[in-house]
Amino acid sequence: MTGQSAIWQVQDSASNGQESTAGTSNTVLFNETPVVTSGGVIFSSEFNVRNSVAENPKVDGNNNDVQDMGLDGIDIQITGVIKDSDSSNNTIAKLMSWVKDLKTATGYTEGRLGIRIDDFPHFDMTPTPTYGYILQSLKFVRDGENINKAGFVLVVRVGGDVTGWLTANGF
Repeated sequence: MTGQSAIWQVQDSASNGQESTAGTSNTVLFNETPVVTSGGVIFSSEFNVRNSVAENPKVDGNNNDVQDMGLDGIDIQITGVIKDSDSSNNTIAKLMSWVKDLKTATGYTEGRLGIRIDDFPHFDMTPTPTYGYILQSLKFVRDGENINKAGFVLVVRVGGDVTGWLTANGF
Protein backbone atom coordinates (compact mmCIF):
# COMPACT_ATOMS: atom_id res chain seq x y z
CA MET A 1 0.00 0.00 0.00
CA THR A 2 1.35 3.39 -0.89
CA GLY A 3 -0.03 6.60 0.41
CA GLN A 4 1.04 9.85 1.84
CA SER A 5 2.73 10.57 5.15
CA ALA A 6 2.24 13.75 7.10
CA ILE A 7 4.04 15.63 9.83
CA TRP A 8 2.21 18.52 11.44
CA GLN A 9 2.72 21.11 14.15
CA VAL A 10 -0.12 21.83 16.57
CA GLN A 11 -0.68 25.50 17.33
CA ASP A 12 -1.39 27.09 20.73
CA SER A 13 -4.77 26.16 22.22
CA ALA A 14 -5.83 24.04 19.22
CA SER A 15 -9.18 22.36 19.77
CA ASN A 16 -7.44 19.01 19.20
CA GLY A 17 -4.06 17.80 17.98
CA GLN A 18 -5.37 16.31 14.75
CA GLU A 19 -3.79 16.92 11.37
CA SER A 20 -6.92 18.69 10.10
CA THR A 21 -6.73 21.20 12.96
CA ALA A 22 -3.13 22.08 12.07
CA GLY A 23 -4.20 23.03 8.54
CA THR A 24 -2.06 23.09 5.43
CA SER A 25 0.10 25.97 6.66
CA ASN A 26 1.40 23.80 9.52
CA THR A 27 1.51 20.40 7.75
CA VAL A 28 4.15 18.81 5.54
CA LEU A 29 3.04 15.95 3.25
CA PHE A 30 5.37 13.33 1.78
CA ASN A 31 4.64 10.65 -0.81
CA GLU A 32 5.49 7.07 0.12
CA THR A 33 6.31 6.10 -3.46
CA PRO A 34 9.76 6.09 -5.04
CA VAL A 35 8.88 8.65 -7.71
CA VAL A 36 8.98 12.29 -6.65
CA THR A 37 6.21 14.04 -8.53
CA SER A 38 5.49 16.87 -6.12
CA GLY A 39 6.39 17.88 -2.58
CA GLY A 40 8.73 15.20 -1.35
CA VAL A 41 9.21 11.54 -0.69
CA ILE A 42 10.22 9.53 2.37
CA PHE A 43 12.91 6.93 1.65
CA SER A 44 13.13 5.34 5.07
CA SER A 45 11.91 5.64 8.61
CA GLU A 46 13.68 4.21 11.63
CA PHE A 47 11.93 3.59 14.93
CA ASN A 48 14.24 3.18 17.92
CA VAL A 49 12.58 1.98 21.13
CA ARG A 50 15.09 2.39 23.96
CA ASN A 51 15.25 0.69 27.35
CA SER A 52 17.29 2.22 30.13
CA VAL A 53 19.84 -0.28 31.40
CA ALA A 54 21.99 0.92 34.26
CA GLU A 55 25.35 -0.63 35.04
CA ASN A 56 26.20 -1.04 38.71
CA PRO A 57 29.91 -1.61 39.38
CA LYS A 58 30.91 -4.55 41.54
CA VAL A 59 33.98 -3.46 43.40
CA ASP A 60 34.94 -6.95 44.51
CA GLY A 61 33.62 -8.96 41.55
CA ASN A 62 34.58 -9.74 38.00
CA ASN A 63 31.42 -8.52 36.29
CA ASN A 64 29.32 -5.43 36.79
CA ASP A 65 25.60 -5.92 37.36
CA VAL A 66 23.14 -4.45 34.88
CA GLN A 67 19.70 -3.35 35.94
CA ASP A 68 16.52 -2.90 33.92
CA MET A 69 15.30 0.64 34.52
CA GLY A 70 12.34 0.31 32.15
CA LEU A 71 11.37 2.05 28.94
CA ASP A 72 13.63 5.03 28.24
CA GLY A 73 12.05 6.52 25.14
CA ILE A 74 11.25 6.30 21.45
CA ASP A 75 13.14 8.08 18.67
CA ILE A 76 12.01 8.24 15.06
CA GLN A 77 14.32 9.17 12.21
CA ILE A 78 12.69 10.01 8.88
CA THR A 79 14.91 10.27 5.79
CA GLY A 80 13.74 11.59 2.47
CA VAL A 81 14.04 14.20 -0.23
CA ILE A 82 12.21 17.43 -0.96
CA LYS A 83 11.55 18.22 -4.59
CA ASP A 84 11.89 21.82 -5.74
CA SER A 85 14.39 22.85 -3.10
CA ASP A 86 14.57 26.36 -4.53
CA SER A 87 12.51 29.26 -3.25
CA SER A 88 9.34 28.01 -5.01
CA ASN A 89 8.82 25.39 -2.26
CA ASN A 90 8.05 26.51 1.29
CA THR A 91 8.66 23.07 2.86
CA ILE A 92 12.25 23.88 3.86
CA ALA A 93 11.17 27.19 5.41
CA LYS A 94 8.33 25.44 7.26
CA LEU A 95 10.67 22.79 8.70
CA MET A 96 13.20 25.47 9.69
CA SER A 97 10.50 27.42 11.52
CA TRP A 98 9.69 24.24 13.47
CA VAL A 99 13.33 24.03 14.53
CA LYS A 100 13.29 27.53 15.99
CA ASP A 101 9.70 27.45 17.36
CA LEU A 102 8.98 26.30 20.89
CA LYS A 103 8.69 22.52 20.97
CA THR A 104 5.51 22.67 23.05
CA ALA A 105 2.35 24.76 22.81
CA THR A 106 -0.46 25.84 25.10
CA GLY A 107 -2.42 22.66 25.83
CA TYR A 108 0.34 20.50 24.31
CA THR A 109 3.09 20.69 26.89
CA GLU A 110 4.65 17.30 26.06
CA GLY A 111 5.23 17.90 22.35
CA ARG A 112 3.42 19.57 19.49
CA LEU A 113 4.31 17.46 16.44
CA GLY A 114 2.08 14.74 15.04
CA ILE A 115 2.99 12.05 12.52
CA ARG A 116 0.92 9.89 10.20
CA ILE A 117 2.53 7.13 8.12
CA ASP A 118 -0.20 5.37 6.17
CA ASP A 119 1.62 2.11 5.46
CA PHE A 120 3.17 1.76 8.96
CA PRO A 121 0.70 3.28 11.43
CA HIS A 122 2.21 1.75 14.58
CA PHE A 123 4.01 4.99 15.45
CA ASP A 124 1.37 7.45 14.24
CA MET A 125 0.70 10.05 16.88
CA THR A 126 -1.86 12.77 17.32
CA PRO A 127 -0.55 15.08 20.05
CA THR A 128 -2.57 15.28 23.27
CA PRO A 129 -2.00 17.15 26.53
CA THR A 130 -0.15 14.06 27.86
CA TYR A 131 2.12 13.10 24.92
CA GLY A 132 3.42 14.32 21.56
CA TYR A 133 6.47 14.27 19.33
CA ILE A 134 9.27 16.77 19.96
CA LEU A 135 11.58 17.76 17.13
CA GLN A 136 15.11 16.82 18.16
CA SER A 137 17.10 17.55 15.02
CA LEU A 138 16.84 18.34 11.34
CA LYS A 139 19.57 17.89 8.77
CA PHE A 140 19.50 18.89 5.10
CA VAL A 141 21.75 17.12 2.61
CA ARG A 142 22.47 18.82 -0.70
CA ASP A 143 23.68 16.38 -3.36
CA GLY A 144 25.16 18.06 -6.44
CA GLU A 145 23.85 15.32 -8.73
CA ASN A 146 20.20 15.92 -7.83
CA ILE A 147 19.47 19.40 -9.05
CA ASN A 148 16.65 21.27 -7.27
CA LYS A 149 16.23 18.58 -4.61
CA ALA A 150 17.31 18.52 -0.97
CA GLY A 151 17.66 15.43 1.17
CA PHE A 152 16.63 15.64 4.81
CA VAL A 153 16.94 13.66 8.02
CA LEU A 154 14.33 14.55 10.65
CA VAL A 155 14.57 13.12 14.17
CA VAL A 156 11.68 13.33 16.63
CA ARG A 157 11.26 11.88 20.11
CA VAL A 158 8.16 10.95 22.07
CA GLY A 159 7.58 13.42 24.88
CA GLY A 160 5.41 12.84 27.91
CA ASP A 161 3.65 9.62 28.88
CA VAL A 162 5.45 7.16 26.57
CA THR A 163 3.89 4.10 28.22
CA GLY A 164 0.40 5.60 28.03
CA TRP A 165 0.87 6.38 24.35
CA LEU A 166 2.09 2.84 23.63
CA THR A 167 -0.91 1.42 25.49
CA ALA A 168 -3.27 3.67 23.50
CA ASN A 169 -1.68 2.27 20.32
CA GLY A 170 -2.32 -1.32 21.40
CA PHE A 171 1.23 -2.17 22.54
